[in-house]
Amino acid sequence: MTKQQSIQTDAASAVILQIPLEMLTISDLNPRKAVSEAHIESLADSIERFGLIHNLAGLMHEDGKVGIVAGGCRLRAIQMIAERSKDHPFATVPVKLATDAAEAEDWASAENAAREDMTPADEIRAFGRMKARGASVPEIALAFAVTEARVYQRLALAGLPEPVLDALAAGEISLGTAKAFTLSDDEALTLSLLDQVKGQAVSEAAIKNALHPEAIKATDRRAKFVGIEAYEAEGGAVTRDLFSDEVFLASPALLDWLFAEKLDAARADLTETQGWAWAEVRSEAWLNYYELDQMKLAQLYPIGDDLSEEEAEEYDELAELANGGVLDEDGEARLSELQAILDGDYSEDQKAHAGCIILVNGSGKLEVTTGLVRPEDKKAAIEAGILQAPQTAKPDTPKSPYSQKLVADMQAIRL
Repeated sequence: MTKQQSIQTDAASAVILQIPLEMLTISDLNPRKAVSEAHIESLADSIERFGLIHNLAGLMHEDGKVGIVAGGCRLRAIQMIAERSKDHPFATVPVKLATDAAEAEDWASAENAAREDMTPADEIRAFGRMKARGASVPEIALAFAVTEARVYQRLALAGLPEPVLDALAAGEISLGTAKAFTLSDDEALTLSLLDQVKGQAVSEAAIKNALHPEAIKATDRRAKFVGIEAYEAEGGAVTRDLFSDEVFLASPALLDWLFAEKLDAARADLTETQGWAWAEVRSEAWLNYYELDQMKLAQLYPIGDDLSEEEAEEYDELAELANGGVLDEDGEARLSELQAILDGDYSEDQKAHAGCIILVNGSGKLEVTTGLVRPEDKKAAIEAGILQAPQTAKPDTPKSPYSQKLVADMQAIRL
């Protein structure tokens, strides 16, 4: 058909005719006025790859042009394809013609009112079938005009046992519940749990806990301290949740062993490399300072040094820039050097008579409390001159009005 050929509207309404692309426009009856450019580009890519699956519908005007009332986005995508290439296959486009404006308006309203997205279960199965036929993730995303991330998620769900998808389609479980089931590799356990949760308001967390009762989240301080890569390198099993980015470690015993081993390596470094007399490992995530006080530990402090007059001025200038947020990397490095001089370090004699307590905090970071002198080491530390001897009261010193127990309690509160 050419532009010069006429179309009889009374006969055309019952059939789909090929209309020249240049004769097509968007009708004022089309309710979708504003459309996303990105959506049109995605739709154009899909039509180029898979062809035009659904025809357009429109109304012929007196000048011979056809106003599209249903399929405006498809028309825009075809026009975009035509602009991209002169060798496009859309010299003519299949259009169903309405007999009058009233019918065309009914079509326009019906298509947009009746438009309904695929249900999650239908989309999951559709993606799965396409994948089974050999389509790649980008091809599936292009065909359905969705993101590749959505395709990966739907394909993860497509691997679920059919009864789970049936329950999702029937509304017996939520999409969130179905997502939780993707963490299971045990079909028998999955189906058993499915029978228990059908029609029940069960949280995703409860499903995950039921599927992996002993699993440990990667946010656990032990997992953070050991590291997922180190855990996997030792053969530890890991389950990754594609929908929430959660990671579960399925071998608690292995994680505990790696945790203890890494802590022991840190202890050995303090005693064998850094020279501390002892290092004690604590399993808890915090240090009980009241317990330390009851242990009668004495505290040593690093021996700092004074800055020269020039260094002190430089320190003040750099600190002022740092507080203003305008200190560069070289300045930060120099400020750290000067701060290290002020902070000082423990001497070899201090380390020879003192030790450390080490633990892993709630964030998975190693914490070391250094310079602790045990009661049995205090005499030697005093003789070495690194710990001050306790002062004894003079005979004529009046008795304190406060009991020794009260003084000890107040010291504990202060510490």
